[in-house]
Amino acid sequence: MKEQIMRWPKLRELKEAVTVIFSPRFTTRFPAEPCQVPESYRGKPEFQTEYCVGCGACVNVCPTEALTMVDNTDTEPAKRIITKRYDACIFCGNCEDGCTTQKGIKLTDQWDLATLDREETKSTYEFELQRCENCNAVIGTKKHMVWLARQLGPLAYTNPSLLLARNAEMFSHSELEQKYLAEQKSREPRVRDFSKILCPKCKCELNLHL
Repeated sequence: MKEQIMRWPKLRELKEAVTVIFSPRFTTRFPAEPCQVPESYRGKPEFQTEYCVGCGACVNVCPTEALTMVDNTDTEPAKRIITKRYDACIFCGNCEDGCTTQKGIKLTDQWDLATLDREETKSTYEFELQRCENCNAVIGTKKHMVWLARQLGPLAYTNPSLLLARNAEMFSHSELEQKYLAEQKSREPRVRDFSKILCPKCKCELNLHL
């Protein structure tokens, strides 16, 4: 009785194995052939450097710290460095949803990302920083300020800092430094200081003083 109980399951398994061997293949042939994923499939995020302004919004919403940001003020000019590591990415899409410009980072359909070298999963992007012409504090990236000025249109005239940032291509960084930086700590605030690129703290102090 025990032999009969054990024999029938084995015969069933053998039948299933033979059936599978001679049946049409229904699995993908990956990795021999590339797998075609649906159009809505979420894969590796890629920065769109034409639209990314380096604001760091994607870094703030990344749950796995696959995106990190460092402001390097020791270089001249100062730079913001955003690092992307797709080996830590879970393709959640928060970065794309939280993008300030809605075009700066997009999920692709690239999912076959296996590698033996984790350094290959790292990419860095640099953005020049805009610093306060009074206290030298970091305000943000120059590209972000220019984008804000363009988005505001005529309303940007209420914020001289944005207008100056938008027209920064008229002056070199060294000229701005020579014109403003050396004299800021040695005199009292003046009305014309409103026409400088200032951080919120210096703007507040200037308004209170004048």
